[in-house]
Amino acid sequence: MDKSSKQSISASQGVALYVGAVLGSGILILPGITAGIAGSHSLIAWIGMVLLSIPLACTFAYLSIEYPSSGGIATFANKAFGYYTGALSGWLFFIAGSFGQIIVSLTGGMYITFAFDLPDFFAYMIAVLLLIIATVGNYFGLKTSGKVQLVIAALTFLILLSTILLSLPHIQYHQLSLRINQDNIMSVGQSAMLIFWSFFGWEAISSLAPEFKQPRKRNIMFSTWGAICIVGILYIGIALAVVGTQSYTLGGTSTEQALNNASLAEVVRKVVGLNGSWITGIVALTICLGTTNAFIAGISRLGYSLAHDKLAPKWLDKYDSKNAVPHRSVLLVGLFSVAGVVISFILNIRLDQLVLVPNSLAIATYVIGTAAGVKLIKHKLGKVLAFLSCILCLAAYPFIGTSVVIPISVVMICFSYITWRKRKEKNRNASSNYRGEIHD
Repeated sequence: MDKSSKQSISASQGVALYVGAVLGSGILILPGITAGIAGSHSLIAWIGMVLLSIPLACTFAYLSIEYPSSGGIATFANKAFGYYTGALSGWLFFIAGSFGQIIVSLTGGMYITFAFDLPDFFAYMIAVLLLIIATVGNYFGLKTSGKVQLVIAALTFLILLSTILLSLPHIQYHQLSLRINQDNIMSVGQSAMLIFWSFFGWEAISSLAPEFKQPRKRNIMFSTWGAICIVGILYIGIALAVVGTQSYTLGGTSTEQALNNASLAEVVRKVVGLNGSWITGIVALTICLGTTNAFIAGISRLGYSLAHDKLAPKWLDKYDSKNAVPHRSVLLVGLFSVAGVVISFILNIRLDQLVLVPNSLAIATYVIGTAAGVKLIKHKLGKVLAFLSCILCLAAYPFIGTSVVIPISVVMICFSYITWRKRKEKNRNASSNYRGEIHD
């Protein structure tokens, strides 16, 4: 337990922090993308992922209660399975988070181009601009205040809730279908794997556990269940709004893809008018900038931490104590994301294809985290929920398809690097000892 942590987070604040960690750019793009894949059957995938989030969120809640630590999943993995697995979870999360900013920035760009009817090229220009602003801001230590982040979270919540309520009278309920059969099971499964990106964040409570007020157990569980209910209602509600108002198309042309990528703006345009879609586009851009800024800050510090613990290249082990910024790690994350946007434009890679990369890494991280829960959690219900979550995450992998090679590749690179570095240090120490003996 981190004894130095100030216990200042109340149950209500925990709910807000948890909801803010889970709600992100995914909800802006994935309802339309998944509807474009599975039609109204995509609602089944959304409901299924909300149900999966219950044991998943509770698993991390129980782990946080029994092992409060700012290290989160990496700490749990280390305690349960040792040094190498803890290091691997850090690598998986770092790459997933860095790659995810490509998607977040492009989401903001897509919404602006759709709302203002600009050419597709502008989406990539806006995405690069967002990443540069966030990277430069983090490099010089220009942190977004907690109040600004709270405003962004409130904007996200309000736009989602307002969209749901305004769309209800326009939903064509008779055309909704919640039946699953042989013909649609694969498309529903593929949709569920894409949706996983929207639920990436249930582990966030783990790193904040030491800062919860007493009684810690009650406050963490209240925060968890409060977040599950709010996030579940908002996600299913938005998916229903997109599908029910038919603000998507089943097709593959660039125009149809653009519509699906900005389906939330299309819902608002249908129920409010053209001005509403402009407002949605600007708010979406603000949300994506806030998310990118926060993630570059967090992921860059993870990269520095890994390097400082000799789990990543030494080049990243550079920290500016004056501004409290790991400069090199910030630059790496920013340049990686900008390069990803440029490559996506050149190769014409769609957002639904990009999402599979961080998803495959995120699910691998959750497999490690839930497996650690099975071993570490003493509470009987918590252990059962951890086992159920682990099985469900493992069962999800076949639907990722060829993307399964991504986490496998990361595992091989991570273990190879750590083994090489240990051998190098061992040889260096042996050489130093040998020279010392000769000198004596």
